[in-house]
Amino acid sequence: MACALEYQELENRNPFVKDLNDQGYHTDFIGGYFVIYGLPYLDKDRALKYGDWVSALDLTEEGVISPPSKHQAWFRGDKPHKQDGRELVIGIRDDRIEVTQNFITNYSFSLKLVESGQMRQYSSFEEKVQTYLDVITVPAMAAYPEATPLCGIKIKAAAQGSPLRYPDTSSANYNLNDISSLLRGKKIAIIGLGGTGSYILDLLARTHLERIALFDDDKVHVHTIFRMPGFIRGAIGMGKVEALAQHYGEWHSGIEPIRERITQENIERLQEYDFVFVSVDDGPARLLIVNWLSSKSIPFIDCGMGLNRSVVGLNGTVRITGINRAAYERTVNTAYLPTANAKDDEYRRQAQIAELNALNAALAVIRFKQHFKLFDRIDESVWYTFETASFDLDCESASK
Repeated sequence: MACALEYQELENRNPFVKDLNDQGYHTDFIGGYFVIYGLPYLDKDRALKYGDWVSALDLTEEGVISPPSKHQAWFRGDKPHKQDGRELVIGIRDDRIEVTQNFITNYSFSLKLVESGQMRQYSSFEEKVQTYLDVITVPAMAAYPEATPLCGIKIKAAAQGSPLRYPDTSSANYNLNDISSLLRGKKIAIIGLGGTGSYILDLLARTHLERIALFDDDKVHVHTIFRMPGFIRGAIGMGKVEALAQHYGEWHSGIEPIRERITQENIERLQEYDFVFVSVDDGPARLLIVNWLSSKSIPFIDCGMGLNRSVVGLNGTVRITGINRAAYERTVNTAYLPTANAKDDEYRRQAQIAELNALNAALAVIRFKQHFKLFDRIDESVWYTFETASFDLDCESASK
């Protein structure tokens, strides 16, 4: 970006400019002009095009943008039109100004404000920008719902070099890039995409993980959508992994749906992953998967939940167990790594307890991030449980 230091100073002194940048507009300050790149508009044939808007600035000695003294702006692109094919009524005329040697405008605009029958000046630069944005981009976005003026999002996301489709600005703003980058290049799998598994995906889709594989052979039913985060339109009847991959693919480009149940015949597929989340509700399947993972030294977290009717309401327990062979040997065939299916469990009767699924997923992801050093860890517990009635969190280490 040309004049990056000048632009940074402009942003620091003008909250509106920073707000545009934070929203995802691709803005710049070059050659003494303020520029917004990549604004969608309609050409004379009502085709979708993108152009660059340019305005002079009235700056104080401190670098604060004053209310604009002129209503004119410039544009690099074709003449913008309305949806009916007519030119926008914004005083368009041929006007070439050189912003830089490689940036020359095609047109100038003269968009004046009228209030109570009288023309008036813009009260702020923000008002000028917003007025032009609305007039130029609204027809294009109405005709092409996928069009967006926020091209800065894609540019910044590509620059960060990860599968995330949005820039991780929070990590950058708070100097945490070194921490968030610890997940770069890692490949993980989630086995079982019911309530807990889908919440695990919801949390992981916002990270720099290289790949997130989803294993489940079931379809989305009505009761399923009560356990998934948010609402995925049209999901009922789709495979769980396809519905979730399509939805969270908006966040992350490395999500891989694999519509399979893990069995003895395909378990070798897990060999390629750096970490595996196990969120199945079948005891024998849990035993097969966790035994195999731990024997291959593939770190894992097994998630579990129990829910029973008490005298008053429901009483639930949320559990995570892992992360290595020692954890498996310590807990296998116990309540902390059950290998048989519970006979009386309200959870298996499709109770609406998305909050417990979300909690189960959050505990699992925190433990996962501890494993990769994103979070500190001061004990060696191999299991953790949370009980809803008492609000107690309990744990036990391998040394006990």
